[in-house]
Amino acid sequence: MPPRLRIALVAAAVLLVAGAVAFDQGLLRLPPSLEATPEAVARGRAFVRGHCLHCHEMIALPQRVAGWSPRRAYDAIGRLPEVNAAMPRFPGTEDDRRAVAVYLSALGAGAAEAP
Repeated sequence: MPPRLRIALVAAAVLLVAGAVAFDQGLLRLPPSLEATPEAVARGRAFVRGHCLHCHEMIALPQRVAGWSPRRAYDAIGRLPEVNAAMPRFPGTEDDRRAVAVYLSALGAGAAEAP
């Protein structure tokens, strides 16, 4: 076997093993499912009604999230204080975060009712 091929194969094996170890240790995560089911939209809307309306009743959400994909909403929810210093950290679970992301995307597209 030529030396270059041997080095390439060893490097590929090292990367494969390192990736498997990192995934096993929780250092790498698959992106969450952000499927816009009616249940997820309803759950997200309920969460927003219960946790966000004390501010967002006066600060309209539909215009702020117009054109957002579920991925963009999910990412923004994970760093709310960076997006706006007046925002608290997201108080919900990971499932809540996914549902709110799907809801905000649908809200911004006009496909969901305002909270």
